[in-house]
Amino acid sequence: MIDIVKLIHLVAAIFWMGGMAFMILALRPAAVALLQPPERLMLTGAVWKRFFPIVIVSIVALFATGTNLYTTAFRAIKAATGQGAVPLGWNLMLVLGLLMIAIFGHIYFAGYAKFKRAMGTLDWPLAGQAAAQIHILMVTNFVLGWLAIAAVRLVR
Repeated sequence: MIDIVKLIHLVAAIFWMGGMAFMILALRPAAVALLQPPERLMLTGAVWKRFFPIVIVSIVALFATGTNLYTTAFRAIKAATGQGAVPLGWNLMLVLGLLMIAIFGHIYFAGYAKFKRAMGTLDWPLAGQAAAQIHILMVTNFVLGWLAIAAVRLVR
């Protein structure tokens, strides 16, 4: 059972991190190079409309499986040693993961909402500003995601 939980956790992380990698490293640079702002913003909005629900599902899966893995490890360590200290890397991953969730919440409920409102009124400058803010926060989350991966693999 624990292997299935780990697999779900890994798949959810791959979807979220992979999606951000695609957006940051491939889609956005290509769109900037080839499309004018209105078309670029329409493409970006169409992609986010599909990607953000995937992120939400990934977050739910990551939180549920991460909580299960963390508490299972805590109990096992406590049973084996009498102390309930999980590795420092796990704690760092937990903190970074919660920060990433908070940042995505801001992206979705503030930035993306602002972007959709601006797109609804064809306010291209405001939509572009919202998209730029989302991009910065997405890059931040991407870096935090790699730090979380490094923490759980390298910090004991």
